[in-house]
Amino acid sequence: MNQVRPALQAASAAAVVALTASAFAGSVRGRINGQEKLVSDVYNEAAKFDGHHFTWREPSPTVKSDFRTLSANPSRDICVAAESTGGPQGQHDPILVKITGGHTIPTTIVVSPNTRISFENRDPFPHRLYQVGAATWKAETMESARRREWAAPNGQSRFEFRDELFPSIRTYVLVDPQVVEIAYPGHDGAFLMNLPAGDFVLKAYFNGRQVGRPVDVTARDHGIFELKDPLNVGETPDGKPVQ
Repeated sequence: MNQVRPALQAASAAAVVALTASAFAGSVRGRINGQEKLVSDVYNEAAKFDGHHFTWREPSPTVKSDFRTLSANPSRDICVAAESTGGPQGQHDPILVKITGGHTIPTTIVVSPNTRISFENRDPFPHRLYQVGAATWKAETMESARRREWAAPNGQSRFEFRDELFPSIRTYVLVDPQVVEIAYPGHDGAFLMNLPAGDFVLKAYFNGRQVGRPVDVTARDHGIFELKDPLNVGETPDGKPVQ
């Protein structure tokens, strides 16, 4: 597979972040819906009374309803991955994950084996990032503007990263040998993905888990494949409502 690099692309009026290869045949353009039904694990845990994290109160009626709902931010939290129907793919170029404002950007990533991920502290204060359940990637102090590197292992697996100092910071990395390309939808749900010629399966991920039913797509030379229907991320891969 061609090497890929982080790139910024436009889909409709929204900015879409995707990993773009050096030579592509065509594009896949689509949209997600149902993201308002997705609530991050951080919010769910904070809402538990015995957690003593936050005191909840009724949102101000002067705030628009769109901003009163604790739901997924598509451009940060929902990763759409194109997986090859052929053999395993090569590694991607390094991916940058920014730590800032109580979050990582992005929060869910799907990569092929041996891909390197670079975590960068964009805050003016330290962070202590660590991999959950791993003795080899323990918490270390990351001062402002510092980075830590992590390499995806071989095989298919799921990993979680947290911060000892900030419980709201979590990153989920899914490693899949079949993944070719990923994209993050804009706030309107639109995404655009460039792919080599061939058949692929689109899958969406949130909180480190697959959401929505898989969609088959075909990329053709110099063409655009338009998804007929939105990819509904408000349901499980087998079509049941997200709980």
